[in-house]
Amino acid sequence: MEQMIRTTLAAIALAALTSVAMAVSVGEIAGKCGDDGGKYCEGVSYGDEMTECLLDHRSQLTAACRDVVDRIAAGEKVSLF
Repeated sequence: MEQMIRTTLAAIALAALTSVAMAVSVGEIAGKCGDDGGKYCEGVSYGDEMTECLLDHRSQLTAACRDVVDRIAAGEKVSLF
């Protein structure tokens, strides 16, 4: 029984770490897409509207920004940290 509890807790901890690792931070978006956002999406609100705008301009984005936008489009969550 104790081994089952340890295994369950380890699985929960691994799931929590994986979900954090599978998130794009706002800082990463700002760092990699700030220039592109300013160039192609001036006046667009942050959040989903900005993501949509960047997706609309995907072919014009820098490789680093395109990678971040593709990860979000593929389902990665956006986190504050």
